[in-house]
Amino acid sequence: MNEDILKLKIERIKWETKDTATFYLSNVSGRPIPYKAGQFVTLIFNHRNEEIRRSYSLGSSPDEELLSITVKRITNGEISRFMLAKEHPGDILTALAPAGRFTINKFEQEKDILLFAGGTGITPIFSQIKYVLKRPGKSKLTLIYSSQDADSIAFKDELNKLAIQHPYRFKIIYLLSSEANRLNNDKVEALTRQIVQHDRDKAEFYLCGPFPYMRMIRFALVYMGIDPKQIRRENFVIETVSVTSSILNFPPRTIRIRFKNELHDLAVGENQSILQAALQNNVQLPYSCRNGVCSTCTARCTSGKIEMVKNDVLTDADIAEGWVLTCTGHPVSDDVVIDYSPSN
Repeated sequence: MNEDILKLKIERIKWETKDTATFYLSNVSGRPIPYKAGQFVTLIFNHRNEEIRRSYSLGSSPDEELLSITVKRITNGEISRFMLAKEHPGDILTALAPAGRFTINKFEQEKDILLFAGGTGITPIFSQIKYVLKRPGKSKLTLIYSSQDADSIAFKDELNKLAIQHPYRFKIIYLLSSEANRLNNDKVEALTRQIVQHDRDKAEFYLCGPFPYMRMIRFALVYMGIDPKQIRRENFVIETVSVTSSILNFPPRTIRIRFKNELHDLAVGENQSILQAALQNNVQLPYSCRNGVCSTCTARCTSGKIEMVKNDVLTDADIAEGWVLTCTGHPVSDDVVIDYSPSN
């Protein structure tokens, strides 16, 4: 395995709810781990002689000494059940370096930022809130946090404390299904009109939670006239993925990949993804879900044309800048160049 691998030691475990716990992690090497608020780490497990990768959002802020991930027990989720039942302080986890594009930028400006979190989807949003509020800025943050009931609210004390400390910059709206206060299309539109006080074209929307939840919110926002470029989504954990199939046929191509300052000319077979071709040729590109939903494999296409058969993470603006998902990306021209250079 030639990827940039981290060894993370579990320093402590804090139970947030009866089925959710936060793992606080340190780098075994002692070196700081650079990342942005809202990013995730991909954990690598060996289970029954099979490599399994799972992505978990970081709930910690880059200002904090330890990294933290929050794991919720998922029905039939073998990794989440293993983490909560078998891992203990002192154990070592194997992970890829933090990645992801679910980050808030230019929060110094006067604008409204609406953060929609469903369940454990609060994790990366919690990271963003802590990071932004520790810095000067005129942006106003409003968290709309949906949970099953009051006992299911993760980070409640910390969030309430931040709201008290920053009354003019941060507000929280809790929505509990147990009290028949569930988010729907009409409520998304009503809350948006109520909350957004500044130019609506400058407002930003960050959604994290189960796919149906995010799909509903995005549909409601776009229907009321919000530009899709103002909306970012993030799945809070890749626990199980379906196999992506395509009725399209992609003929063989030859591509060039720039990775770790080395150039690789690779033959991509018929209907092979770029990632599949690279791994087959022992070019160990980073990946996690292999299904277009987590962005671990993101790179920039600097030449040629790529077609992605599935994309649940990159925005139109990202794609316009050349970003592609190599796990679902297929070359459709003979001059494709994929660049993993740090500057990209």
